[in-house]
Order: sequence, then structure tokens, then C-alpha cells
Amino acid sequence: MKQQILILALAMYSCVAGASANDLNAFNTKDFFKTALPTGCQPKGARVAPDGRYLYLAEMCGKIDPKTKKRVPTASIYDLEKMTLSKTLITPVGMRKGILANTEVDFSYDGKWALIARAEGDSGSEIYKDQGLVTVVNAQTQKIAKYIPVFGQGAKIIATRPVLSRIRNPQQIIYVANYFSDDISVLDITNMKDDGTLKGDSYFVKKIDLNSHFKPPVNHGYKIAPRGIAFSPDGKYALVLATETGSLFIVDSIEHKQVAELAPIGKETAGRDLNLRHIVTSRDGSFAYLSHMRGNAVSRIDLRKLMQIVEALPEKGPNVVLPATLWQDLFVPFATAAGPKNILVLEDYPKDHPNFPNKKWPLAHQNTIVLDPVQNRYLYVSARTTSTEGDTEVNSKIMGKVDIIDTQNGAVVFTLVGGAQPTALDITPDGKTLISGALIGSKLFIYDVGKLIGIYEK
Repeated sequence: MKQQILILALAMYSCVAGASANDLNAFNTKDFFKTALPTGCQPKGARVAPDGRYLYLAEMCGKIDPKTKKRVPTASIYDLEKMTLSKTLITPVGMRKGILANTEVDFSYDGKWALIARAEGDSGSEIYKDQGLVTVVNAQTQKIAKYIPVFGQGAKIIATRPVLSRIRNPQQIIYVANYFSDDISVLDITNMKDDGTLKGDSYFVKKIDLNSHFKPPVNHGYKIAPRGIAFSPDGKYALVLATETGSLFIVDSIEHKQVAELAPIGKETAGRDLNLRHIVTSRDGSFAYLSHMRGNAVSRIDLRKLMQIVEALPEKGPNVVLPATLWQDLFVPFATAAGPKNILVLEDYPKDHPNFPNKKWPLAHQNTIVLDPVQNRYLYVSARTTSTEGDTEVNSKIMGKVDIIDTQNGAVVFTLVGGAQPTALDITPDGKTLISGALIGSKLFIYDVGKLIGIYEK
């Protein structure tokens, strides 16, 4: 099987040999830069609406209310046709001495609802004290319809389960990763109504407690810190990434139970220490792409093979551990010009980078990744680019980057200079416009990647 995948990858490489990053050597980021838009404090998560018209942005420490002169938690909506701010939503206060506001955004399966995660809460929270919540926005009216409690702390990544085709009346199930309380909140918004009642307790289903058999190699104060979530295309399983331990949880997303934990990637396998940060899957369900913030890299695994292994397990549950050696069987190497590579290390910076022109930087820290929605060929990889290990100090003068990877040949097509600590990242449904949020710089950087890819593929 492994040999067949490698042969296929090499065949794909030969088919696209005409496409070359050399065609882009004469260009700089400014040639593809469209505009920059101001945001609230610390834009953390972004998602383009399914129709491609609007971008919803979660702002972690909000904006100053011009009337009261006080900081309020916010999420902003941008009109991507006019390239302007369309609306700012004021959401419930989280913690004044913690994360005030919002972290991530996703949309319901039917596209009717935008879902915005408030990370945490305390006794002073406006609603649902001592926990995170999800603000539900009616995507048609762009008004807040509901607040749903998550009964966990550190609500960050939101993921929408694919609709199960075998069910006559399909549910719309939402998973929320709680970074601080090490669990997953399950929401069911199938019968969501914008009826004037904001409290949405009835939409909370349960929490999935995550049980890890591994300890973090570095103590950041967290045990597991679940982060990225992706579902198998049939909606039967969820893959949950443990940022701290580096392990991968497989969850039965029908029964909402942990069924196995895949051990962290061993240093002997990768040649460097890696954790798991974000995950995206290909449309046909063949591959899952992973970002490794610890390790400055991305990788690709055979998702179908992993699902087959899980299905065949003689027993399933929180005590089932899949060995680290399995990673070697799951990796689908990138067929690069230098030979097949399981791990793509992305520490090189472009010639127009203001801090590291044509240099390597060991603190690239790849985080958010998105796959182009049209061909599923190009992987966009945001690199936060920090000045010190562990973000113990923040230097707003150091800019990040966004690498564009051709997954068919493993080439870095182009590297865009980003803002300070780029984190929020998404692309329009037509694959032409890329949006990157500077976490520290409080700006959106918008790029014409349709033009860039057109030059590459000509």
C-alpha cells in the first residue's frame, strides 16, 4: 500500500512538472497584495461565509466602544466585495483578567448560522458564568440569535460534523474544543430558531472527556490542550489534535465517545520534535493535512487507512492506544524535487521579508492551515513567527508569513509576507482571495491568490 501511494505521488509530480515556482521568482508579496483592513484587538479566528460575500472574524480582546470608552468583546463582519467593515457584533464578556472575548468561527452545515466561540468565563461574565460559550449569529440578518453554553473553559476550535446520509432527518452537530478543560463540547443545532430567546441551554448535548496516556514534553501549564478538529467525510469519526502531548484522539462522533488515542510522533520518525496544531481534510476523504507548530512543519496522512484501522479495532475506548510506529504507515510523502518527504519543514523566509530576507528562522511556528476549496491542491500555511520560544516575549516588529504548498509536488509555490503573528486564515470559496489576520498587528491582510496561482499554472 505504501509503495502504491509513493508511485501515485511520483506520478502526480511528473504530471505537474510544468508548473514551477521559478515562474514567480520575479514577484514579491506586493504584487499579490490587495488591501489591509483594521480589526479589533487580536484577530484570532476567521471564516468566510459559504456564499463568499462576508468574512466573520473573532477578536480575542475586542474593541473600544466609542460611546462608553470601555473595551467590549466583539466579532466583526467584513464585506469582501466592498473590502470594508460591514458590522461589529458586541458579544458577552468572558473574563476581564483572562480572555475577554472570542477565538474562533465556523458555520453550520446548512450555512444559516455563524458560530463564534467565547473562550472562557468567570463569576463576572455577563451570561453563562465560569465557562465558555458559542454565540450563534443569523447569517441572513447578521444579528445574534442565541448563546449556547459549553460547560468548559478555553473554547476555541469549532467544527461542524458532516450530515450523516443514512439518517432521514439529519442532525447538525457541532464540536467545540475546550483548550483549558481538556474536553469537547457537543452541540446540536438541528432545530435552531431565531425566536427572540437568547439563552440556548437546550442546544448543549454533552461533554466528551479526553483521556490521554501521554505527558507534554514541555510544561506550559496545560495537560492536553485539544486544538484542531476534523471529521471523517462520512461523519462517523472526529480527529482531535492534542497540542501539548502531540497525540491524536479518535472520537466516535455518533456516540460522542473517545475510541482510541494515537501516540505522539516520535522524534526518530520525524527527525525533530513535533506537536499537532491544526488539521484539514481533502474533499474526497483521502488525506488529512497537519500543521506542527512545534517543529515548524506540515505533514499529510492517509485518512482512509486510519479510519479502516479504527473500524477494525477489536475493542474501542479511552484506554486504547495506537502505537507511534503507526505514523510511519500513515504518512503520505510529498514527492518533492529532492525526493519523497514525510515532513515538510518550512523555516525559509522570502527575499522581501523585512526581518529575515532569504534566511531561515527556527521559530516559524506553523499554525493555521487551509486547503484550496476548488482543486484541493494548494495548502496555505500560516507561520506565526515568534521572537522567543514559547512566546515568552512578543515583538510586534517581527512579521510572519504564509507559505503556499503545491501538494502534488511538495513545492513551496510562493511565500507571502504576513503581519505580526498571522493566525486567522481563510480563503474564499472560489479560491481566489486569501485572508490572513495579524494577531498582534490587529489587521487583516488580503491577497489575490487567484492571480498568483494563475501565474504558477500557466
